[in-house]
Amino acid sequence: MSYLIFIFAVGLFALLGAGGPLHGDRWFYALSRRVDAVELDLWPSLALRVGAPLLAGVTVLWALEAFLGGLAEVLLGTALLYFSLGRGDYPTELQRFLARARVGDEEGAAMLLSESAADRDSGEARGQRALRDFAYRGFARWFPPVLYFWLLGPFGAAAYRLVALANTDSDGRFDAAQRLLDWLPSRVLLLTFCVLGDFDRSKGLLTREALDTGVTAETLLAQGVTRAWRLDDEELDNPQGVVTAVETAQKAMNRATGVWVVVASLLALL
Repeated sequence: MSYLIFIFAVGLFALLGAGGPLHGDRWFYALSRRVDAVELDLWPSLALRVGAPLLAGVTVLWALEAFLGGLAEVLLGTALLYFSLGRGDYPTELQRFLARARVGDEEGAAMLLSESAADRDSGEARGQRALRDFAYRGFARWFPPVLYFWLLGPFGAAAYRLVALANTDSDGRFDAAQRLLDWLPSRVLLLTFCVLGDFDRSKGLLTREALDTGVTAETLLAQGVTRAWRLDDEELDNPQGVVTAVETAQKAMNRATGVWVVVASLLALL
């Protein structure tokens, strides 16, 4: 049943991309405004933002099962996993960034980075900044929801996306929860990078940085791409280095996605 839900949701996401009714988040932002009005502490506030929609989902599942039986689990599970997958047109934004970077339009390319990337230390190499941004965005839109789906089911995947939406809507108020949820998926993805790329050069990350709770997911993943695919740090501040860094991040994410789909399929057959 889980594999059927996974194939349906991931297939629809690959075919249709982000958007549509299941990615219409206005209802969640309206809920957040109501929760803010209650003036709860940090964790109770987050629990209400996440718990209320999940409870509503459980109620809907219970009601549908009375009429549809096992089909209700497939339908709602597919909807929840699709909902949990990332927002925004990441592939198009990445290609637009590359198109501008290739012609030397640094300002235009910088406008396509997320606000957090644009606000970073200006002393950081441009390629490193772009690599961190696109590596994390590619990670957050697909990998954590998929991992939590297999560990905790559709409601676990939806919980991750609800926390991410709450954190974005509150300008980082729930960063601690976001980092906690990113910890395991980012380490599993790092291991995937190491296996796909230069394992000898990148394996040190698994025994040092991966175990350091102070290292953020975006930093860890950028380091993983850099080492596994042998990027030269000294070249990341020139225009061609920026293009190479983002193209490498795209390649790493695409290959890792394929590996995760294959692994999920093999596990389903066991």
